Amino acid sequence: MRYFKVDVREEPTEYGFMPTMQMYLLEGAEKRPVVLIVPGGGYTTVCIQCDGEKTAMQYNAAGFHAAVLRYSVEPHHFPEPQRNLMSAIRILRENGDIWGIHEDRIAIIGFSAGGHLCASVSTLWHLAKRDAALYKPNAAILCYAILTARLNHCREFLEDHVGRDERKLKLAACEEQVSGYTPPTFLYGTFEDTLTNPENVLYYAEKLCEHGVPFECHIFPRGSHGAPWCDDTIWAKPAGERDCNYIRMSVEWMRELFGLL
Repeated sequence: MRYFKVDVREEPTEYGFMPTMQMYLLEGAEKRPVVLIVPGGGYTTVCIQCDGEKTAMQYNAAGFHAAVLRYSVEPHHFPEPQRNLMSAIRILRENGDIWGIHEDRIAIIGFSAGGHLCASVSTLWHLAKRDAALYKPNAAILCYAILTARLNHCREFLEDHVGRDERKLKLAACEEQVSGYTPPTFLYGTFEDTLTNPENVLYYAEKLCEHGVPFECHIFPRGSHGAPWCDDTIWAKPAGERDCNYIRMSVEWMRELFGLL
């Protein structure tokens, strides 16, 4: 495996922070899809240990390249994290030949706030003023993500991220930005999650359906916010008695989407 770090900006931000990607590239001459992992953390931190390398290892084991994004958080605000993710997608696409990445099979997966970040880029990438196609994710996997402003606590979360500017808030309310430009999407949530309620997921799925965007949606009855449904190779033990491993399900979904079956 090739394991190295890439800067996402040419220069650090105004606060002296350099966003980076940690690369987990499988060996071999053939081009592979890549999964760009965007951890959660409420836009106050980036939970690399929870959502980063363990997730990358699972996608590597399934035959995908992986990368983990460490993006800008407080005191940075919208749209700086979105710019970080878009730049990371562009870097993966531009280095496809060098890194063995299939340029049209770039998937992004986000957890919680990272899921909001992925959904935000999924719905806004086409608004880039130049070379918009370079920033397009080919698939999005959204795990217990904040996706709406319809629910009061979700709106409060978004206001913490963008402020009370109604124009920015509308852009950050991902369900309102879904369009035909939004890539195929995999949605995961649980009934017991009181932060990203099932309604939050269903509102987004409704908009995907309305705009003809293919999607797969799973809402399981058990599991709190951030519950790790990973296999016993990566984690010490499965997180529950039932097979609710959304990582495995997302792998099957991508294999079908990318014609790898």
